[in-house]
Amino acid sequence: MILKSSAMSFFSSPVRAGLLCFFLLGALLPAQARDTDESVRRLYSRAQKLMSEGEAEEALERFLNVVKHYPRTEWSALSLWEVYRINIHLGDDEAAFEALNRLIVEQPGHFEKAHAAQLQLVQRLLGNGKESRRTLEVARKSQITPPEILVEMLKTVIKNGPQSEVGIQAHYYLAIAQEKAGEKKVAIATHEDFTETYPRHELADDAGYQVAYIAYKDWKTMRSNGPHQREGAAVSLAWFIARFPESDKVAQARSCLSEVRASEMRELLGLARYYEGRGNEKAAAVYYEQLAERFPEAVVADKTLADKILKTQPTTEIIGAVR
Repeated sequence: MILKSSAMSFFSSPVRAGLLCFFLLGALLPAQARDTDESVRRLYSRAQKLMSEGEAEEALERFLNVVKHYPRTEWSALSLWEVYRINIHLGDDEAAFEALNRLIVEQPGHFEKAHAAQLQLVQRLLGNGKESRRTLEVARKSQITPPEILVEMLKTVIKNGPQSEVGIQAHYYLAIAQEKAGEKKVAIATHEDFTETYPRHELADDAGYQVAYIAYKDWKTMRSNGPHQREGAAVSLAWFIARFPESDKVAQARSCLSEVRASEMRELLGLARYYEGRGNEKAAAVYYEQLAERFPEAVVADKTLADKILKTQPTTEIIGAVR
């Protein structure tokens, strides 16, 4: 009777009862955790087995279940990596990108690797298109990813780590994607912003060259000579050469600039000869004078042209004129 009274006295105490519950839960929780860990391990292993058997879509569903039901665990992180790989395999690059984004947002320990993988994914997609190697295989979804989607992907990469090396590189590739999306003015502004913000970065000269090259391509695609576009291309190319004299792209820029200037010279010479042929010596003289001013070296190299200019423009001085 005394023992029964003592037991009842113990349980009637809130503090003692709480301690008992604490110890009982402490004994049960590790067992529950072990059971949970074993369940998720089996689910993950089953998904891996399905993948090895070629059942990619079923495996994907299992991995997504792990992520859904065990979100803040390392099993979830491992499953997200598998979700990324399977979606790449299936050609769903947007879903693959999103899996990487969840790793960045939900699994901080995987940030750097997932962030770098995001940029690599978009870089690969930027290489697709008309320039891609031709193949008899059916086009995968990744081969036709709209450039507008790539722009948004790159903005996400930048947002995830704006001051990281990956984020800085994404800034450069954002301009490339914007140009592919037809946003040429925006692309030029983004490239210019990159050269100003990261002048010492290894991609700075390439960004500067892209500004000039976009202007050059605009001129090249004009149906006529496009004097306005041609002048813009010449200025941009000259700016690049002056700004980045040590760049390995200077030779390309000089070649493009020579082509632009040769076009201008042909136009001026054509106009001069046109008016000359129509007997309008005054109008012809205007264009011959412009030739002498803008292309003195080329004029000097052509004795016939130099003599004609001296004849039509007796007061015009041509450096090193042929005697």
